Amino acid sequence: MTVYALHHPDGRWLYHLPTPDTFKTPGGNLYGTKVTGFYADGQPMEKLHRDWWATNHEATRLTATAQPGAKTVGYRLSDPTAESVRYPATLTVDEWNERRDSDESLWQLYTNIHEDQPTLEHVYDGPVMVLEGREPPAPDEPQWVAQIPHMLTERPEYQHLFPGHIPGLVDHLMGVFKAMPRVEHVFHNFQNEPGVYVSIRVPYDEPRTEWRAYTGRKGQPLKSGRNVPVTVSRSLTLPIPHRIAAGTYDEALSLWEQQVQHWTRVVEEASVAACSHCNGHGFVAAGSESYSRSVHTS
Repeated sequence: MTVYALHHPDGRWLYHLPTPDTFKTPGGNLYGTKVTGFYADGQPMEKLHRDWWATNHEATRLTATAQPGAKTVGYRLSDPTAESVRYPATLTVDEWNERRDSDESLWQLYTNIHEDQPTLEHVYDGPVMVLEGREPPAPDEPQWVAQIPHMLTERPEYQHLFPGHIPGLVDHLMGVFKAMPRVEHVFHNFQNEPGVYVSIRVPYDEPRTEWRAYTGRKGQPLKSGRNVPVTVSRSLTLPIPHRIAAGTYDEALSLWEQQVQHWTRVVEEASVAACSHCNGHGFVAAGSESYSRSVHTS
């Protein structure tokens, strides 16, 4: 079976080593067998994500080891004094299987006799196909949609090295905006206007307050009340692209990070300076003016 490898820019060698079928049951699961390690020329390898493992050199021999669970080789009476012609001190596996359906007492009278099994070793005998590049994106990184030849569609280990795109920039940034202070609303294509709509509520440059009466049970204003901050609300519409395309995942990831930083900074800088000297009748928007929709006080 072909082993896929990447020579990482930092010097490491990364190998795609799926759990060997020889460690699994016919049903395809490990069932009692514990994988104990992956090795490059006898040296333990560093676990990455999915089935990728790393080592500090180009390996000539790749192996994996596993420890099967103990095997039942017979059955022994739990209480030796209960031995009789009907219930001998031990039963073979075949004897147990012949009697277990017709004699329910076996389950109470006997315990398993276990025998440890030898460690399994699997050798990945290649050939090894090597490309230069970083490891595939981890599950918590932006994912990659590759445009690759049909023959490689079943080889996800290498897809990040081909042209493609990272989807989901709009959804990612909307989540970032919603967690930012002073952001009130975040919508996509609000009122049929393309882009990400963000409304921000900011206080005056010199803090101002206004008296606001409490309301009664029927909604009527009461004589008591409180001073509340007067704020200015500003709305932006941001033309954020849905996806970032590039020749490789690494290139797209760099562009993705630049876009995240840019649009985050736009929202951070979208402050409003409400003029205290004109009693709030005039104000100047400061920062991110090209994306403004409206400004009003409340």
